[in-house]
Amino acid sequence: MTELLGSKRWIAAAAAAGALVAMSGCSTASEPDGGRSVSPSAGTTSEAPTSSAEPSSSATPSPSPSPTVSAGPTAGTTPSPSPGSSSPAPAAGAPCTAAQLAGSVEDQPGGGAAGSVYRTLVLTNTSDQECAVEGYPGVSFVDAAGTQIGAGADRDGSASSRVSLAPGTSATATLQQTNAQNYGEDCGLTPAAGLRVYPPGATDSLVLPQEIPACSATSIVLMTVGTLQPAA
Repeated sequence: MTELLGSKRWIAAAAAAGALVAMSGCSTASEPDGGRSVSPSAGTTSEAPTSSAEPSSSATPSPSPSPTVSAGPTAGTTPSPSPGSSSPAPAAGAPCTAAQLAGSVEDQPGGGAAGSVYRTLVLTNTSDQECAVEGYPGVSFVDAAGTQIGAGADRDGSASSRVSLAPGTSATATLQQTNAQNYGEDCGLTPAAGLRVYPPGATDSLVLPQEIPACSATSIVLMTVGTLQPAA
């Protein structure tokens, strides 16, 4: 009886040991890799999502360049004149104009000839600038209103030369005047009040007083003039 009980206890202990072993095997099978937790594969990198960068609220934007404004003349001020805007003074030795000259008609001693008279035309520089004359002056008769009478003077063919006139100096030309009465009714006899004289190359003129009979007929030439020469 005692042996039988002992035998049963041994069988029960063996069964318990077997059950324990079985349970241990199940537990091992349910946990692969010996129950250790599996880490991510080597080389696999977990990246956090990248957020888009936004400009910092504290950043100060660069100021835009201001437009350039041209400064005009200040109100109430007078702009300075540009150099050379004033009329230049005549260059020394430039051709004389009528505005720079005074003139006269003078009788020559013994200047009378058959039907004509030789006189001297005198032009004097009355300006403060030196100027020059060269060649023939233009000469014609005019009435009291300054209107030309008849034909202008012919030229005598004399040689010309440049004459420099310092302030106060003069040039002269020989002027032959024929008597208007020599031509009778064809002349159209008209009293002249003076002579209009154009300096060589000038566009302005001066009138020299001379009361003398003239011809209104432009076909009749009453005067012949020579070139201007230095006054003797």
